[in-house]
Amino acid sequence: MPGKRRIEVDMLVSKPSRLYSKFPGGSVGLALLVLRLVAGLGLVGEGIRIFTPAANSPEPTSVLLLGLLLVVSGALLVLGLQTFLASSTAAVCTAASALHGQLNLSLAPSDRYIWSFFFALFSVSGSLALLGPGGYSLDARLSGWRIIRLSCGPSNSNSLKEREGAYVDR
Repeated sequence: MPGKRRIEVDMLVSKPSRLYSKFPGGSVGLALLVLRLVAGLGLVGEGIRIFTPAANSPEPTSVLLLGLLLVVSGALLVLGLQTFLASSTAAVCTAASALHGQLNLSLAPSDRYIWSFFFALFSVSGSLALLGPGGYSLDARLSGWRIIRLSCGPSNSNSLKEREGAYVDR
């Protein structure tokens, strides 16, 4: 109709994410999803590896907590929920896990594969904290940008009834 205009307004609905201005989709979002999956599954595996022998041995409670934090942060990364918090926690816990492995499990500097695994998890977790979760995450669904379409003029028959003074039950 020539008398009606549509106006599109970008507004933030619910709590906006102050850390990330955009949640990219497409190939960039897919790359971030793969990065989150690889890091999350590696963190869950490392947390289970630490947590399992520690439950049967006289290890201190801090080791149990370290394994639990690795599993929880890995699961949050896989889901893409609270990505900044999960990836920051994962980076710190990965460094603590490497330190625990060197002190208590006597990992030698020649164990290149284990040290490269720790370094990769630390790097990927830190990168995810800086890059964000991407468009294919729960963070994007819960606090991303929304488009609200507003139209000028009456949009339905109830608005005409309201202007005439009739009661409209909504």
